[in-house]
Amino acid sequence: MMSRIAFAAAFTATLLLLAACANPENRQASMQAAQQSDQAKDDATCRDKGLKPGTKDFDACLERLAGARDNEAAAQERRRIDFQRTLGGGTSDYSGH
Repeated sequence: MMSRIAFAAAFTATLLLLAACANPENRQASMQAAQQSDQAKDDATCRDKGLKPGTKDFDACLERLAGARDNEAAAQERRRIDFQRTLGGGTSDYSGH
């Protein structure tokens, strides 16, 4: 009896988490929070290198860090698509959606 209750509770919690993930407002808020966090980290990294905000070197530092993050995101997407193809989920015209 206790295992059924535990299973039902775990199942309900899983469904609630999935519903939260599917909520577009939550996804957008999470993406904005991640972007702000990345910007704060980049700012701190450039400051730690002794660069001053508002200078060309500081701006170039921010651009390099953002470019590196974009390149990593693109590489992750390519790996995800390759993995889907490996599993047989993708086709030759697979667009990743």
